[in-house]
Amino acid sequence: MTGIDPAPEARQLRVAVLRCERLPRFVTWEIPDVESLFDDDHRLVDALAERGVSAEPVAWSAAQVDWSAYDAVVLRSTWDYVDHLPQFLEVIAAVERSGAQLLNSERPVRWNSDKRYLDDLDRLGVPIVPLVRGTPASGARLGAEVAAAGWDELVLKPAVGVGGAGVVRTTAATLGHALDTLPPATEVMVQPFAAEILDEGELSFIFIGGALSHTLRKRPATGDFRAHGIYGGTVETIAVDQSDATTVQSMLARLPFELLYARVDVVRFEGRLSVLELELIEPMLYLGLAPGSAARFADATIAWLEQARRD
Repeated sequence: MTGIDPAPEARQLRVAVLRCERLPRFVTWEIPDVESLFDDDHRLVDALAERGVSAEPVAWSAAQVDWSAYDAVVLRSTWDYVDHLPQFLEVIAAVERSGAQLLNSERPVRWNSDKRYLDDLDRLGVPIVPLVRGTPASGARLGAEVAAAGWDELVLKPAVGVGGAGVVRTTAATLGHALDTLPPATEVMVQPFAAEILDEGELSFIFIGGALSHTLRKRPATGDFRAHGIYGGTVETIAVDQSDATTVQSMLARLPFELLYARVDVVRFEGRLSVLELELIEPMLYLGLAPGSAARFADATIAWLEQARRD
């Protein structure tokens, strides 16, 4: 007979791997091989194809996409969402309404899109690098809170951002000047500088399907403090102590979300692992550095879809 859909188990799964059409605005320098930045995406698409899944990269901002044509829409390199946050949130809402599985789903993505989520982590009992937040217009109050906390070396960050964009290292004495360079209503947060980033480095724990896949050590380039590769930082896979892995796993377990993937960026601050960033939207996972990780990602995606089908 014609005109009848095949049984669900016989139909080939379709997955959209979401990316950006262009790099975010803060990237103003030339990158010789831009497509190399999307290596994670390519590896995931290939791993899904090896498992019989039809996967393709799709720009989240592309016009008139029929999201219902996909079984899953996996958020990956959507880095320019910070330039168009309201539009991005509208798109992910549309994906959820379409019936496709948005991974990660809308609720944690909305929550994670603003660094106020760090306040929630603190309330959930997850250790974070402490912070105060406000705007340049509230600079006097921020300065007073920094003084009361006894912080000298500081990091100033925008409330919404990716890739270290707009992050400035400053001091208690020069915080006012740093704030004066920003529009008065810009939402920012101020944290003590975690000096261990320059020594042990920033540690990134990559979780796929709820299990630890691999761990990275990121260190900034000489003379810098940002551990991102786009600023010359280095990244390597490392073996970590089981106690550290258990500690970070317990941090993630406190979240009220089911997650396909997560990257937990921590630093050893005042003797304990503390969260710098929790990345649930578009983190680079460095799948190329961890053999088998792309396969784990593909398998976890398929398992998620199979569970959703049973439910």
